[in-house]
Amino acid sequence: MHLKRRDVLFGLLGFSLPVISSSCANRSEAPNLSSTTSPTPQPGLSAVRIGYQRFSELDLIRTRGELDRQLQQQGVKVEWSFFQSGPPMLEAMNTGSLDIAGVGEAPPIFAQAAGTQFFYIASTPRGLKTQDIVVPKTSSIQSPEDLRGKKVALQRGSSAHYLFVQVLRDRNIPIEEVEIVPLSPADARAAFEQGTVDAWSIWDPFLGVIEATGNVRNLNLGRDRRAFFLASQNFVNTYPDRVKAFLLEAKLTEEWGQQNARAIAQQFSEELKIDVAILEKANQRRGWGLLPITPEAIAAQQRVADTFYELAIIPKSIQVAEVTVPEQIYAQLYPST
Repeated sequence: MHLKRRDVLFGLLGFSLPVISSSCANRSEAPNLSSTTSPTPQPGLSAVRIGYQRFSELDLIRTRGELDRQLQQQGVKVEWSFFQSGPPMLEAMNTGSLDIAGVGEAPPIFAQAAGTQFFYIASTPRGLKTQDIVVPKTSSIQSPEDLRGKKVALQRGSSAHYLFVQVLRDRNIPIEEVEIVPLSPADARAAFEQGTVDAWSIWDPFLGVIEATGNVRNLNLGRDRRAFFLASQNFVNTYPDRVKAFLLEAKLTEEWGQQNARAIAQQFSEELKIDVAILEKANQRRGWGLLPITPEAIAAQQRVADTFYELAIIPKSIQVAEVTVPEQIYAQLYPST
C-alpha cells in the first residue's frame, strides 16, 4: 500500500487512526527554564494530565497512586486519560489536552512530522518478543515473502507499523505489494479472527492474548526496541519541577516492577479480564528500567524517522534532535542514580 505524501499529511493532522550530547543539544531550542527548580507549587497548575495505555508503565504508576499522593499534597491532582494506542494519545497532546504520554518508537515520529510540540524525556527497554506479526495457525503464510498480495492489519503510526515496514525493507519487498489495513488493536483482532485480514502486526498485551488462543502462529519477527515518555514542550518549559517529580516516580516504579512481575499481573488481571499467566509472561519478556535520552536513543529514533520518510509514509524529513531537551536543562530533570 503506497501513500502519497499529501494524503499522509492529511492523516497526520488528525492521526485518528527518557544525557543528551552537546551536538544534539545545539539543535534544540532551549526551553525558558531557570537554573534551579522550585519545590513549591507553581501558580496556575491545578492538574497534570497524563495519557496511558493499558498494562503500561504509566498504567502501573496510575494504579500505585504514589504520584497522585505526592502532587495532591502540593495542591495538584493528576488527571489520567486512557488510550488504546499511541497515535491518538499524541493527537490529544497536539491539541493541548495532555501534558505527559507514554508511547512506542513510531508515534513520536508521526507526531513530530505533524507539528506536535513535545520533548522526549525518558525511555524504557522493550524485548524482541513483545511484538510480532502473527497469522492464523492454518495459514499458508510461512515467511515475510508470503505476505505479498496479502492484507495485514496494524495500527498506523504505531511500533507495529514500524516493525512491519522494517521487515519488508530487510527483505526487499516493496510496500506496495502488501495491503495495509489500518485498524485499532480491538478492531484488528476482530478482523483477524473473522478472516478479513491475513496477518496482524501487534504488541503486548494484545499479542499475548491472541497467542493464548492457540489459533495463531508467530512469524518470530520481533526486535528489541524502546518505548518513550514524552512531555509537551509547554509543560516542560513552565513546570520543570512536575516533570522531575514524574520522572523520579517513573524510575521508582520501574525498579519495583522489575522485582514484581507476578504481582503486577495479578493486579491487572481482573481489571483487564486477561489471565494472570498471560500478563506475567508479557512482564517477563519485556525490559524494565528508566533510561535517559542518550545520543544512541536519538540516533535510533532518527533511523525510524528516515525509514518512514523514505517510504513516503510521513510527509517530510524531520530531525529528532530538535525535540530533545538541551543537556544542561535535562540534567536538572532526570533522576540521579
